[in-house]
Amino acid sequence: MKPLAHHLAAAFCALHAAGLRARDSYSQLLRGVLDANPAALSVWTVWEQEALDGQDARFRDTEGHDHTGRFLPCWHRAEGAPALIATTGYEHPGEGDWYWVPKRQLSACDLEPMEYRFGGVVLVITSHIVPIILEGRFHGAVGVDQRAPGSPVRQSGGPGRSRQRATATAVHADRLAALSPREREVFHWLAQGKANEEIATILGISPHTVKNHLDHIFQKLGVHNRVEAVRLGHAGA
Repeated sequence: MKPLAHHLAAAFCALHAAGLRARDSYSQLLRGVLDANPAALSVWTVWEQEALDGQDARFRDTEGHDHTGRFLPCWHRAEGAPALIATTGYEHPGEGDWYWVPKRQLSACDLEPMEYRFGGVVLVITSHIVPIILEGRFHGAVGVDQRAPGSPVRQSGGPGRSRQRATATAVHADRLAALSPREREVFHWLAQGKANEEIATILGISPHTVKNHLDHIFQKLGVHNRVEAVRLGHAGA
């Protein structure tokens, strides 16, 4: 599924750069990819506020959109025939790390199996997510989901228009691979519970330099503090 997400991101960038803004064209491109790839459970995109066409107000609470009018279509086949819903759960880091990590890092990421709700069923899926970058700026993300092998299907207990991600802490280990050799050393001692001053003594650098390294580490990992960084390290191990 990885090439599909990258191809979609490139196609969206090409359409946008060519001045094509018709939302239905972008949505039908997602639908076409879903139809052509039986292994894909869902194909979706989330765009930043007003980033697609500057017309968000016109699309509030319409099909494939939420109350913000942002372009959020998700085509899925969780219940058989392809269906269109609005992607949700993207608003805040934590629950929405699947969106915020590629937004911060401007790079693709994988998520380990997690529960999602599609229509009336809940499935365990894996995802590959690619940022949409135009003129060096983040405009949104596109993703392709697969059902985790052997995962059960259960009823969601409600009508369920949303596409919820229960958790998003398990970003793939390639986040850690982005660290420089020195940053990995600092991260190693951070994971051992060492304070900045202790790390500075061990590595023969100043506490201020340790703090600078930690700032870069947090940025690369898409986290906000030491606890989140250590948790991510364990998830990617």
